[in-house]
Amino acid sequence: MKFYITGTRRGLGKALSEKYDVVDNLNEADVFINCKHDGFTQVNMLYEAAKLNIKIINIGSNSPDETKSKPHIYAVEKTALDKANHQLFYQGIDTTIVRFGYFDSPRVEHIDRKKMSIQYCVSIIDWILNQPHRVKEITVCP
Repeated sequence: MKFYITGTRRGLGKALSEKYDVVDNLNEADVFINCKHDGFTQVNMLYEAAKLNIKIINIGSNSPDETKSKPHIYAVEKTALDKANHQLFYQGIDTTIVRFGYFDSPRVEHIDRKKMSIQYCVSIIDWILNQPHRVKEITVCP
């Protein structure tokens, strides 16, 4: 299988890109792992991948917004991804959203809470990929 993965510079995206056979173009992929948070771009990428009828794994979030000192729309953007995943799943698209709580990555190194390892998160992605049926959503927290 060939994978197109966003957000591969660090953290979970980097670990996934080191494990799987990655291509540079969504059109060449069998699986899209929608990992990079960049405003509502994740939602747009999800709809692009859905048109290609490939397996999609979206990295959502179960992290609370209370760690932000200023008003932030991170939770709104991730909720939009959740709703788009829900809509497309029931239209027959093989799309899954994984809502991780905190995991050990540079993005949350300043937060003093229990965190999952990146390798554990990768194992969850592996589990989803190996299921004989579609998995709509999964939430995993430390």
